[in-house]
Amino acid sequence: MKRILFILILGLSQFSMQANELDHYMGKDLTICSDEIFIRRLYITLSGRLPQSENVLRFLESKQSNKRERIIDEMLNSDEYVRYMTMRWGDILRIKSEFPSNLWPNGVQAYNRWLYERIASNQPYNQFVSELLLSKGSNFRSPAVNFYRAFLKRTPENIYQNISLLFLGSRKSMDKGQSCFTQIRFKKTKEWKEEIVYIDIHATSQMSSVDMFDGKELLIQDSEDFRIPFVNWLTSKENERFAAVEVNRLWYWMIGKGIVNEPDDWGSHNLPTNPLLLKYLSNRFINTGYDTKALLRLILNSKAFQSDVAPRGNYVPQRLQAEVMIDALADLTGSSDSYRSRVPEPFTFYPEGTRSRDLGDATVTSSELELFGRVSRDVSIESQRNNKITARQLLYLSNSVELEDKIRKSQRLNELCNLYNDAESISKAISLMTVSRYPTNEEIVLFKAYGAENRLNLRELASTIQWTYINSTEFLYNH
Repeated sequence: MKRILFILILGLSQFSMQANELDHYMGKDLTICSDEIFIRRLYITLSGRLPQSENVLRFLESKQSNKRERIIDEMLNSDEYVRYMTMRWGDILRIKSEFPSNLWPNGVQAYNRWLYERIASNQPYNQFVSELLLSKGSNFRSPAVNFYRAFLKRTPENIYQNISLLFLGSRKSMDKGQSCFTQIRFKKTKEWKEEIVYIDIHATSQMSSVDMFDGKELLIQDSEDFRIPFVNWLTSKENERFAAVEVNRLWYWMIGKGIVNEPDDWGSHNLPTNPLLLKYLSNRFINTGYDTKALLRLILNSKAFQSDVAPRGNYVPQRLQAEVMIDALADLTGSSDSYRSRVPEPFTFYPEGTRSRDLGDATVTSSELELFGRVSRDVSIESQRNNKITARQLLYLSNSVELEDKIRKSQRLNELCNLYNDAESISKAISLMTVSRYPTNEEIVLFKAYGAENRLNLRELASTIQWTYINSTEFLYNH
């Protein structure tokens, strides 16, 4: 296939919306992104998928003044949102069959299902964390106990260090809270790969109390679960750090950069860039009963999320995550990758059409996922995901025989060529499904001229147009 890279121009327009309380704390006027950019940004951010052409058209053609608010609610209530958030939490909870988590496929399956159900029900965040940290029982029947099983070193010190990282944003333990996790024990059963996590209630503590980093004193009493006073302190409304860390994590996931950035490295060396904003959001989160969707709705309706990219706006463009990239290519070409597990249960081969977003196990991967920086799930640090563009990735997109073959055989493009019979209509359809906008007049002229100059039939031109958009910065980034 003869190729040429076209310059793809991103059209921006002003969009006015009712002021949000949150915007008061941003401290500057922000340029609002166009509807085309907004709908693509929203879908990728909340579902890890490109919006389908019909959804883009319906949104762009809507005259409702609150259409952005309505589609935000629609996405937050979708199964796609639940699946994508399950993947994101699975990354930092290190859900993986093999080393170093060693949860085994049945444990992974149960853990993912538990996580999916909590996100689907919008369980209050404080209750979610309490259930996770106070879990005990079988890894198959009480899936949350896989949190404790995922540690390579099952020492109280290592467990507490990871809890501090996840829920307090600290990469180093700030106090002696590990004393609250000295009763945790593990035992095997006769069922294949089953493990019981239990509390040795007869274990005594060398300390009757623990002083936490915020000055609170936790009383530890023998014959009781030492974790309870810790979890009560951690998830209490008085512990603003607990709420602030989750607020910052969600801001990072939505906007592309944390108010504290890195989002899991809090301390005097890394202070919030906007402490008033962080405090406002944390108070709102606490006052709504730790309602995650309410917090996301607030962020997504703000000018901060809906602004143009930095520096004119607040949004930070990010290269598509590995799973999002591979699933997008599958959607655009009408193909799907095949996945198999190295561990032969509960199944070796995943069902046809399984999305990489839904694999739920970092042990199951592919060369393409690895190429684009799929998370190993070996640590609970957000920066483990590498979304930087590399020369190998660009070489794959521009010269991969596998990708070229998928485009050449694409059933999606075949259907479009049966539906339309001219270059302008084809370019509009491909542009809508790839970058969520109509092509510019300049792009249409270039496509037509290239097709005529190289004597391409409509199907060949469609492949070239598709390849061109896939290799554009506009496609590669969530902007």
